[in-house]
Amino acid sequence: MFMLLPIILQAASPPPPPVLHTVRTPPNFNHVAVESEKLPPVPVKVALYLGRETLWSGTLSVGSTPARLSLNEAVDVGSGCQETSYRGKSRNIELTLSRQPHRDRESFSLNARYSRPAQDGLCPTGSRQVSIDQQLSIATDSVTIEGDGGFRVVLTRAVH
Repeated sequence: MFMLLPIILQAASPPPPPVLHTVRTPPNFNHVAVESEKLPPVPVKVALYLGRETLWSGTLSVGSTPARLSLNEAVDVGSGCQETSYRGKSRNIELTLSRQPHRDRESFSLNARYSRPAQDGLCPTGSRQVSIDQQLSIATDSVTIEGDGGFRVVLTRAVH
């Protein structure tokens, strides 16, 4: 037999709400006007190489704004090749050179990349790339930065 036990419900009052404490902190304002340092443009001769081949050379003007170079050119693929992807039909050169002033010396940041079609046999099957990402300083002489696969960048501070 089943026995029913009486259930007594007790009306319990809900717990009191948590006490919120407001902490006031004054806003942090920088009252001194901060102006980005204006850097006069500096001409820098740039040459990019892959082995003995000159990929690009010219002069870039680097100031407060980085100098950027981006080249994309078609590469001849064999007539017997099937339609390849966009990357398989072009070579690309990208370079960014920026100035970063320091108290004791002037520093530059270099980012250079070269990509080309990869050929396994006669037809491109993909792409290959090499890159350099380097902090450096350019004195009066030229600076050569060596990357992988014979990729290198030569920077020379041009005389006005």
